[in-house]
Amino acid sequence: MNKLVKPIALIGLSAFIIAGCGSAEESEKAVKKTPESQQASAPEAANEEQQAAEQEKTNEEGLIRIMEQNLDYTLNGEQKQQTGFLKYNDNQNYSMYVLPDYELTAEEPNKDVLMLTEDDSIFMRIELLPADAEWEMVEENAKAQLAAVGPEVNETEIPEDPFFSNAWGMETKNGADNVTTYLIKNEEQPLKLTLFTKEGSDHRDAFIQMAKTIMKEEK
Repeated sequence: MNKLVKPIALIGLSAFIIAGCGSAEESEKAVKKTPESQQASAPEAANEEQQAAEQEKTNEEGLIRIMEQNLDYTLNGEQKQQTGFLKYNDNQNYSMYVLPDYELTAEEPNKDVLMLTEDDSIFMRIELLPADAEWEMVEENAKAQLAAVGPEVNETEIPEDPFFSNAWGMETKNGADNVTTYLIKNEEQPLKLTLFTKEGSDHRDAFIQMAKTIMKEEK
């Protein structure tokens, strides 16, 4: 009886070892058969989700802003379209789409400058005003600032756009320099925009189209 047990036990152990080897080989073959694209799909999907998250920003109204937006504007009478890129401003806590030829920078507390990169004398000053702004006083200050630039201060045409509903606009000239001020009397986000341009280099519409994309952000 004992003589038979040892051979049977050895046979069983051998069979177990062979079976184990076969399972390991089959597992290795299964891994090799898996397409590399499928093996990498999980990390790639994670990266894509991360990139998508980085390309979106939620403002204080809960709206999601993508990183790019096409803007139509007129430059010196010529119609143009370019892609504006979403920029964040920590000075006054807002975001806006900025065209490639322009640069957004803080000027001082509660004032920012959006300027033409190749000529910083052409720019738009952006001031976010408080919701309880005293418009009569704001208008008088704006007129005084314009009068300090040029001798004549006149009303200017208000763009036909919902963004400029109930807006106030004045302008002055000094030689080739033009200065235009808009007061956007918007209850949700009142603004004061002062545009500094020149004859033959009229960037006012480009500034206006970018200003229309200003949105207050969460703190």
